[in-house]
Amino acid sequence: MIKFGSNYASKIQHLYSNKPFSFAIIGSGPAGLYTAKHLFNDIENINIHVFEQDICPTGLIRYGMAPDHQRIKRVAEELLTIKQYEQCHYFGGVSIGKDISINELDQMYSGVFYAFGAQIDKQLNIKGEQLQNVYSARQIVNWYNSHPDYYDIDINFKNKNNIAIIGNGNVALDIARIFGLNQDELHKTDINEISIQKLKNNQINNIIILGRRGLVQSQFSLKELREMTKFSQFRFLLYKPDLLWSLNEESQTECKDLGINYGNVTRGNRRKLEFMKSFEIIEDEVTMNAILKQQNNNGKINIILRFLLTPLEIEKKDDKLNLKLQHNQLSGKPFNQIAIPLNQQTNLECDMIIKSVGYQSHNIDNDLPWNHEQNIVDNSDGCIKKDHQKLKTGSYTCGWIKTGPKGVIDSTFASSQETIVNFKNHMDADLIRNVNDPYQQVVNILRQRSINYIDFKVWDRINEYEIQQGQKQQKPRIKITRNKDFLQFL
Repeated sequence: MIKFGSNYASKIQHLYSNKPFSFAIIGSGPAGLYTAKHLFNDIENINIHVFEQDICPTGLIRYGMAPDHQRIKRVAEELLTIKQYEQCHYFGGVSIGKDISINELDQMYSGVFYAFGAQIDKQLNIKGEQLQNVYSARQIVNWYNSHPDYYDIDINFKNKNNIAIIGNGNVALDIARIFGLNQDELHKTDINEISIQKLKNNQINNIIILGRRGLVQSQFSLKELREMTKFSQFRFLLYKPDLLWSLNEESQTECKDLGINYGNVTRGNRRKLEFMKSFEIIEDEVTMNAILKQQNNNGKINIILRFLLTPLEIEKKDDKLNLKLQHNQLSGKPFNQIAIPLNQQTNLECDMIIKSVGYQSHNIDNDLPWNHEQNIVDNSDGCIKKDHQKLKTGSYTCGWIKTGPKGVIDSTFASSQETIVNFKNHMDADLIRNVNDPYQQVVNILRQRSINYIDFKVWDRINEYEIQQGQKQQKPRIKITRNKDFLQFL
């Protein structure tokens, strides 16, 4: 279980006031709920309202984490202990910026914490990325996690022998692993039955995971890679020419013991490199093509890790996709190497392409200060900046909308803690105004605008129902997949 509190920034003093404070938190993912939990722990006499665009709380924990990572998903239970506070209210299914403006929030609350994450996919910006059988990682992840907006997208695994995943972060490994789970392994997850039927009948022989830079610079963690190798149905392969170009002198330096400044980085690189030395080697292009054309792998799925390749274009070729790739070479000093294109291209014929090149945020309200270069709310250490310089006291950011979409759940907690520390400094300086609980005011606004929402009581009924349905089939839960089906719980 993930620990909360002193693991992160400096311990905060407990604050008390005879006058009430009221705060809005926009987003109910890990960053938003963690912030709410700590505000209740550290400040007396406060009211907190959590607004969430989706109906159900917990954000990426529910819809973004791999469905076979149920132990990690249990952190949601601890975050949702904020329900115990009478002064905590949840407004699920409410879109800030659309249903309620941020100017209205500023008028109703002592302060607002923005924690709405990264909601859209980064694009490759190449020709053909909108073709049939080309998907974004978000589409795939939300599909097998039963998100109401994605659960019924048309994904067909029939005759899909070769799948290319562009990008080599942990999400790419998650997708490859889920695609390869057998029927028993799938039924232990909370993947819905329609998706399970499609997944278990797939005909995948090869999943090719592509990275722009070299092996040492690959974005997936050793922990995720090691976990995946424990499944007997996967066979891991590396392409020899990629390795020769990847392991230049600078990359080898990135694996050496360089002391305290780079200790954790080089140690991680070295361990990853040593671990991958046990993978099978594809010697040349002839052998690679033979593997990709092979029709039967005896129940195995080849996970082929490729490096130093940048996608240029996707073409439709009969019932196949042709992915044009540019070869790269590494250039620069150790720890700052970039991919430089070479005058050399190759083609990869495949049946499905998944773009896993990251997420990005978009502004939900034009009155919210925005850093267009980084696609985040304009902030300094979590404090929102007005006109790019002056701090907007009472307005804060947490999680990916503060830092950009990077790091794991632990780093999200640490980043949120930094914001809380700076907010407490504003409290100490009497910069935060006292405001009585605006709960009834918010309810009246939503009623006037005919906006249905769910509160924590309704969520508890939904949660209990999903778990009970799952128990009937020995699953963690069976998620409700259609927004209209949530209405029965109102």
